[in-house]
Amino acid sequence: PRAVHWYFDIREGQYGWIKPENTVNVDEGGIMTGFGLDSLVVGSADPKRKAFLKGPQTRNWTSFIEAITADGRALTPGIIFKGKQLQKQWFLDEFKQIADWYYITSPNGWTDDHIGIEWLERVYLPQTTPADDSDARLIILDGHGSHATPLDNGVFNASKAAYRRELEKFASLTDSAPMDKVNFIRAYAKARRVGMTKKNILSGWRVTGNWPIS
Repeated sequence: PRAVHWYFDIREGQYGWIKPENTVNVDEGGIMTGFGLDSLVVGSADPKRKAFLKGPQTRNWTSFIEAITADGRALTPGIIFKGKQLQKQWFLDEFKQIADWYYITSPNGWTDDHIGIEWLERVYLPQTTPADDSDARLIILDGHGSHATPLDNGVFNASKAAYRRELEKFASLTDSAPMDKVNFIRAYAKARRVGMTKKNILSGWRVTGNWPIS
């Protein structure tokens, strides 16, 4: 409670003047993508929060970076696949035909400082440039201590439920065949359209007291 009070004292006293369109919540999540009824951690990359479901054993970890503004906008997500590189250009082209997101690889499928900075430079900075040069920007991150951020409250839950439904559809059509990267992007894109709505985003900000500040 003391930390929460401290946060909101600082948030309102020092940063409350920053406009909602310039206030952004950024969080990382992950999905075990071998086949969707594996491990769903849509909403946090914190290993302690993994929720496992039974399913085929072909598993590859895929992380994502999501960001939402306090006025209800979702930024372009970063998708991090496990591997040394996106094997062939046609893979990337096919991904972008489904969803024009930011794609990258890492040795273990997790984000790291380099990937985070690259996403900030290529996605966050250009997509959050204030209309007025005198305006400031504010990023709210989740340090895995409270999970009381807008993305963790409602937005990721809705995406997770929608993603689970897409995986069940995929399983019924493919007799539980492993899910490849293209089908993962297709399923996550559909789930994201359900979960990352303006209504859900604004609700997440409101229920956490982050905007309007309360």
